[in-house]
Amino acid sequence: MPHYDVNAQPENALDFKAVFEALPGSFLVAQPNPPHFTILEVSDDFLKIAGTTRHKLVGRSVFEAFPENPQALTATGPSALRESFHKVLASKQADQLPIIRYDVPNADGQFEERYWAASNKPVLNEQGEVRYVIHSTSDVTEQVITANKIEETESRFRHMVEQAPVGIALTRGIDVVIESVNAPMVRLMYKEKTGEVLGKKMIEVLPELEEQPVLAIVKKVVQTGESFKGNEVPVDLLDGENLKKHHINVSYTPLIEGGKITGVIHVAQDVTEQVLARQKVEASQEELKRFKFMADQAQDSFALMREDGSFAYLNKKALETWGYSEEEAPRLRVQEVEPLYQEEMFRQLFAKAQNETIPQFETLHRRKDGHIFPVETRVVGLMLDDEPHLLAITRDITARKEMEAAVKESEERFRIMADAAPNMVWTISPEAELTYVNSYFLSFLGIAYETALRDNWIPYVHPDDVNKAIQNLGEAIKHRSIFTIEHRMRRHDGVYRWLLSQGAPSYLPNGDIYSFIGSSIDITDLKQAEEALAQKNTQLVRTNTDLDNFIYTASHDLRSPITTIEALISFLKEELTESACLNAETEDIMNRIITSVSRLQRTIQDLTNISRLQNTNPENLLEESIDVQEVYEDIKADLDSSYNIQPCHIHTNFQVPQLRFSKKNFRSIFYNLLSNALKYQAPDRECSIQVQTRLEEQHVVLQVKDNGLGLTEQQQEQLFTMFRRFHDHVEGTGVGLFMVKRIVENSNGKIEVESEEGQGTEFRVYLPVAD
Repeated sequence: MPHYDVNAQPENALDFKAVFEALPGSFLVAQPNPPHFTILEVSDDFLKIAGTTRHKLVGRSVFEAFPENPQALTATGPSALRESFHKVLASKQADQLPIIRYDVPNADGQFEERYWAASNKPVLNEQGEVRYVIHSTSDVTEQVITANKIEETESRFRHMVEQAPVGIALTRGIDVVIESVNAPMVRLMYKEKTGEVLGKKMIEVLPELEEQPVLAIVKKVVQTGESFKGNEVPVDLLDGENLKKHHINVSYTPLIEGGKITGVIHVAQDVTEQVLARQKVEASQEELKRFKFMADQAQDSFALMREDGSFAYLNKKALETWGYSEEEAPRLRVQEVEPLYQEEMFRQLFAKAQNETIPQFETLHRRKDGHIFPVETRVVGLMLDDEPHLLAITRDITARKEMEAAVKESEERFRIMADAAPNMVWTISPEAELTYVNSYFLSFLGIAYETALRDNWIPYVHPDDVNKAIQNLGEAIKHRSIFTIEHRMRRHDGVYRWLLSQGAPSYLPNGDIYSFIGSSIDITDLKQAEEALAQKNTQLVRTNTDLDNFIYTASHDLRSPITTIEALISFLKEELTESACLNAETEDIMNRIITSVSRLQRTIQDLTNISRLQNTNPENLLEESIDVQEVYEDIKADLDSSYNIQPCHIHTNFQVPQLRFSKKNFRSIFYNLLSNALKYQAPDRECSIQVQTRLEEQHVVLQVKDNGLGLTEQQQEQLFTMFRRFHDHVEGTGVGLFMVKRIVENSNGKIEVESEEGQGTEFRVYLPVAD
C-alpha cells in the first residue's frame, strides 16, 4: 500500500492539515489497512475528549491506541467499531453507529466508562477506491449515564407503584382515559385484570360514577391544574349488579409535561371498614356506655389501648383473666400482659390498624401471677374524641390448644396401633379423600404412603364396584352414618380381592365431622366358601323338592288302593257274617286289619299335610280375625266326641280374646297342643289343664300347661322330630308337634317347652302381632 505524507504540499497549496485541525468537531482519519486501521490524523477536539496527545495516536492502530477494557464485559464498542470500518470498506458508504460503550484510559492508565455517538465515512480517490476513513464521534457519556439513571429511577418507581398497598392510576386528557394502573386500583374498581381497564375511559370502566362528583373533580384538576385531596370521600361502586358504598381517601395530582397538563395521577385507599368501625364507636358517648356495659357481660376479654400502651378500658373478663383488680387497671400497661411485647412492633400494629383490617392472630398473654397462656386476638383501630385507639378482643384458647395437642397425640397413638393391626385401616375426609392408610393396606396395594394419598382409593377399586362405593360412601357422609360395603380391590399382584369395608364418622367437639375411620378385611375366601355353600344349598333344595314331590305322589297313589282294601275288608266281613263263618277269632283278626288300615290312612294324610305345609308360602296364608274362645269351643267339642279321651278339668284365661292369624293354622296349633295334654294324662292323679293367651312385647302367647306324664330331657330334645312318639298307649303318628313347630316358625314365631317327667308339660307358642 503506498505511503501518504499528509505534511507534503506545494508552497502555494492549501494547508489542509491546518484547516483540518481547525475544523470544529471530533474527527480522526484512519488508513484503510485492516485489521490495523492506522491513525493518520486527529482533530484537536478529538484529542480533548479522548484526553490524549496527537503524538500518542498518529501512526498507531485505532485498536492499539484505544484498547478494549478487559473489565467491561458488556462493552461492545471495539467490536462495533471494527465491524463499522469493514462495512464502510465493503459498501464505500458512510455508516452511522448506534451509541456504543467504548472505555478510554485516563492519565493514570485506568479505564473510564465512556459512551460515544459515532459515524464512519469513506474518502474515495479518482478510481473510486477508499483512500481514507474519516471517523467522527462525540462524547455522550453524560447523557447516557443520566438517561440510564432516569430509566432506573422510573423502573424503581413503576415497581414501587405496583407494590404499593394503595391504588394508583394515571389518566390522560379531559376524557380521563386510563393509561396505567396498579393491582390495588384494579381490585378497587371490582375488576380482575389490568387489561379490562387500560386504554378505556373512566366512565366506560365505572359507569356508576356518571352521577357522582368524583369524575367532575378529576376533570377540574385537568382543567385548572389544582391538586385535590379528600379523606373518606363517599363513592358508590358497582360490585356485580349491586352498588356498594365505599369511603376512600383520594388525591388527584396534575401531570405536567412540557408545561402542559397532560393527565392526572390518582391515588386511592379504601378505608370503608375503618370508617364503619370508627363510626360505630364514635356514634356517641351514650353508645360507648352501652358498649362498656355489653362488654362487661361478654365472655371474651375487651381491651381498649392508647398509642402509648396504656389501657383506656378493660372489661371485667379481661381483669378476671389477667388477675388484676379495677383499682390496678389504670396503672396497667400492655407490656405487663404481653410477654412478647416489643414497643416498635406495637406502634406499627397500632398505626396499621387505623388504616386497614388486621387479620385475626394468636399470641400469648401473662397473668399477674406470671402464668403465660395462649390467646386468639382480633384488633381494630378506632377514633375516640379525635384520639386513635386500638380495640383488642381476646379469647383464652388454652383448652383448644390442649385439645389440639391431645388430638395430635391421639392421632399418633392411632397410627401406631393401626400400623400394628393385622387388617387394613384407613381414614377418609368428609370430601371422600384418603387422609391415612396403615402399613398393612400399603403392603396390600404395593405402593408408598405418598402415592396412596395422591391417587386416592378410586383407581384401585374394581371398575364395576366404583359407582356403588361412591354412592354408599356419599350417603354415609350426607347422613353421618355408619356404612358397610363389599367391593373388589386390586392387590399388588394385579389380582382383585373381595374386601369388606366398614367405616364410622368421628366428630370434632363442635359437632363437625372430622373424618371417617374404617377398616377393610379380605373376605375373598369367605365369598368363595359362600358360593360353594350356595351351590350345595341349591342342590339340597332340589333334593327336598324331589322328596316332597315323592311324598305327595306316594300319599296320593297309596290313598286309592288303601280305600279299595278298606272296602274289600268291609265286603269280606259282611260275606263272612252272612255265611256264618265269622267267629270271634276271625272277627278279631278283621278288626285288627281295619285298625291297621285306619292307622295307615292317618299316616298317609299326615304325609300329605306335611308336604302341603312345606310348600306353603307364609305370605299367601290369609290372615283373619280369630275369636279364641270360639276356636277353643270348637276344638273341645271334637275332642269330647273322641271315644278314647278321658275327662279333664280345663281352666281358660284368654287375656287376648281376639287376634289376627291364619284361622286354619291357629286351630291346628291349638288342637295339637290341647289334644296332647288330654291324651297323655297321668293315671294316678286327676287331670288339670291351664290354657291362656296373653300379650308379651310384640307377640301373642298361647300357653297350654298340663299335669300329665311329662318328658325326660332326652325326650324333649327329640320332641319336634317327625314320626317320633314316646308313648304307645294312645293313638298317634308322631307328626303333630312337628307340624306345629313348622307352622309357628313359618309365621316368624317360636315355640318353647318346659317339662318334668311325672310332673307335667308346658307349651308356649309366640305368634307375632299383626301390624
